[in-house]
Amino acid sequence: MKIRKYLIVLFLLGIVLPAAAQKKPLDMEAYKLWRRVEGQHMSDDGKWITYRFVYIDSDEHEKDTPVTYLHHNESGKTYELENVRQTNFFNNGKCLKYVVSPSPQDTSGLVKDSVFLLTLKNMKKQLWDRPYDCNESSDSPVMTYSYPIGKNEKGNDIKRLVIWNFETGDSTVMDSLDYHILLDNNKTIIYTKERNGYKSLYAGPVKGKQRLIYGDPDARLISFSLDRRDLNGVFTVASDTSYLKDPDLLYAFNLKDGKYKQIMDVKEIELPGDYKVRGGIHTPFNNGKYIFVEGSPKVPAPRRPKVEPDKSFELELWKWDDELSQSRQRHGRGYRRNVPKYVYHIDTKKCVLVSPPEMDNMFNPTCDEYNYVIIADESPYRGLTDWRDGNAMDLYLVSLETGERKLIFSDFRQRPVWSPNGKYALFYYGEKKTWYKLDPTTGELTDISTAIGYPVYDEDHDKPVPAGSYGIAGWLAGGNEVVLYDRYDMWVVDLTGKNPTYSLTDGWGRKNNVSLRLLKTDYDSKWIDTKQNILLRTVNTETLDQGVYALTPARKIRKLMEGPYAFNFNQMTRDGKYCMFIRQNYQEFRDIWWSKTDFARPVKITDTNPQQKDYHWGSVKLVEWTNFEGKRNRGLLYLPDGYDPSKRYPVIVNFYETHTGDIHVNPVPALSSAMINVVTYVSNGYVVFMPDVHFTVGAPGESSYNAVVSGSQMLIDRGIADKDRIGIQGHSWSGYQVAYLVTRTNMFRCANPGAAVSNMVSAYTGIREGSGMPRMFMYEETQSRMGKTLWDDPEMYIKNSPIFYADKIQTPLLIFHCDKDEAVPYSEGLNLFLAMRRLQKPAWLLNYKGDKHFLYNKAAEKDWTIRLQQFFDYYLKDAPMPRWMKEGINIDERGIDQKYD
Repeated sequence: MKIRKYLIVLFLLGIVLPAAAQKKPLDMEAYKLWRRVEGQHMSDDGKWITYRFVYIDSDEHEKDTPVTYLHHNESGKTYELENVRQTNFFNNGKCLKYVVSPSPQDTSGLVKDSVFLLTLKNMKKQLWDRPYDCNESSDSPVMTYSYPIGKNEKGNDIKRLVIWNFETGDSTVMDSLDYHILLDNNKTIIYTKERNGYKSLYAGPVKGKQRLIYGDPDARLISFSLDRRDLNGVFTVASDTSYLKDPDLLYAFNLKDGKYKQIMDVKEIELPGDYKVRGGIHTPFNNGKYIFVEGSPKVPAPRRPKVEPDKSFELELWKWDDELSQSRQRHGRGYRRNVPKYVYHIDTKKCVLVSPPEMDNMFNPTCDEYNYVIIADESPYRGLTDWRDGNAMDLYLVSLETGERKLIFSDFRQRPVWSPNGKYALFYYGEKKTWYKLDPTTGELTDISTAIGYPVYDEDHDKPVPAGSYGIAGWLAGGNEVVLYDRYDMWVVDLTGKNPTYSLTDGWGRKNNVSLRLLKTDYDSKWIDTKQNILLRTVNTETLDQGVYALTPARKIRKLMEGPYAFNFNQMTRDGKYCMFIRQNYQEFRDIWWSKTDFARPVKITDTNPQQKDYHWGSVKLVEWTNFEGKRNRGLLYLPDGYDPSKRYPVIVNFYETHTGDIHVNPVPALSSAMINVVTYVSNGYVVFMPDVHFTVGAPGESSYNAVVSGSQMLIDRGIADKDRIGIQGHSWSGYQVAYLVTRTNMFRCANPGAAVSNMVSAYTGIREGSGMPRMFMYEETQSRMGKTLWDDPEMYIKNSPIFYADKIQTPLLIFHCDKDEAVPYSEGLNLFLAMRRLQKPAWLLNYKGDKHFLYNKAAEKDWTIRLQQFFDYYLKDAPMPRWMKEGINIDERGIDQKYD
């Protein structure tokens, strides 16, 4: 009661409460406040995290002092490192190296970067005061650096290598090393050193005497390489000075005993035709039996004399059967080396042809021991890529023993996947929606996925090109068992055929409408250890909540963390104990979180944008309805703060294809480069609706109508939308859909089609200037979803082209299209505008001259952001019509009077 009286007194006295207590709508000034997190990295022991904040609108903060934060995860203490942008943990996370750059306020150019080494246990820092770089080790306190100590007879620097223990201060000095590799936590070294005009190869303990492996003034060492796993290596030798640039001898050695032997002499190898073996480093495999080598011409092609072209005119000649069209040639597409590849048999000193010159791609197993490879011939299909999506190829199995070549698939579009042990190759065949296994020893192909009993292909795929697979999760120990994904679960397939296929997740995902996927931060890892808990990323396909679950060795599924969030897992410690991740949803910015991998008590590390609480932000919810095809349809509905179900709101329908998967994405207030900034419009009192669109091949326009218009009608029927105040906006592919929809309905009070195809007939043979690709592939196989050529069904192309039905448009259009658009020809937007002008229907065309598919000029972004909102505010909120809409801007007024008022 006292509070109420107090407020009444304030009102009578004309005293206004502080504005800080009131939330504000987002505007361009607010955009300058928003930041993102960069430079996040966790130490190897999981105890520390570094990060920094960067303003998204960097132009407004270019003179701000950059700060990197060093956060101790267990204590919660945070240290500020000013003017630091580069950091790197080393010594198993016990130490930090960081670089202090000159302050943005220092414009003298005299201050240089300073390097500090920080011991995290006691926060003791040491200035690296030497004028040369130091190289730290992630798992050791040993650091290395080098510096010149003189010149050799050739005038090149003689360098001194220092191997320094940061913790103890001990150091070892070695002079005149050309190239070195440190091993065994920097306790062992292998290096080349030049003396008396030739190189020698040495190896041994850093602290101790290194032994000579090879050095010969008459047969000179050129270079070496080493496999750190088994300590086997190779080095090249030039038998005389004529081979110094292309060494002819190859030796293998073992670091443990220092012994070496010659394994190849290119002078002894005869190749058919006009080829010789290219010298250099080659790595033996298959227990040292084989080496892959390339052929090079015996007589190099003479260099073409440089001729100045006739510049009095320039002719571009397009030829109907060129492998690459002229526009693609302009963009440097289709470069090929055209060299044959062989396998050299070390014991017999014979070369077996593996891949002829016209075949560029060879797919090898990743293990050391294998006898077969797969090669790909793209040449029959290169000329088809103007109207096909990507490259197809004929795949051949090749025996490394005999060179025998066997055709596996023709016109195939997926890459083969070898098992880690090299015994099997897997192929996903999109046309048959099936995984196949190839046994290279028999050449037999076997269907391995039908036994799963559920689709292994993308069930939501709606393009003409065949659906892709859900993919491979990994491999069980030994490599004979592969784990495949279906929509929900993981399935183990025994490639030997001895054991039946079974669900590793025991069908739990499908039973609970949850998609289960491996949580991997190391994407190179192939193995799945079923004897330990396996972490799984999850998405509930109904609620769209995400989480982390554990799959136990007993194949039980246990929840660790789940909620209405999207998770991004950045880093996990090598021991698997700690994890750093990003969590976000519509209300919560994408901040850094840290946790043990039981996820029992995750800790939020950053608070990137605390100012968000000062602005109207709104909320998002998942909505569902039945579309005009009688199918379930879903979408996202963004509601302003204080949404009142008893009121009807102005609505902007904004969409592309599907959006519900982004329900937990945090929006960033920012200038518009094409589409509306959703959170800004919600903050300013609009409802924004983003319906999912699933397409029927051959009817993209009508598919959009069935989803978008039915969803908009749902908003009217449920009392959400004011039927007289619904606008629609889309860009590129959804710009086309907007242009089509306004020919089919008068539901929308105003519309903004951006970079829209208005005529599928002309756009079909247009060029994507950014890549040089003709656009035909988009219609026949991908996004535009026609599935046929123009001549197969011209009526279908006309039916889906808004330009032919422009006379039916009753909706005012704000057309956005720039004349240097690299994806959709500018003529498409211009033609739509000219049609509206000829038909004397209200339309405006905004061409930011010289800009592209999206705006890259910040001044243009500001202008577009203003005009786009003014357009919608005029039609949907009864705001005054700005002068640019009423009067236009003639050529003499450009840049002088923007007419925003």
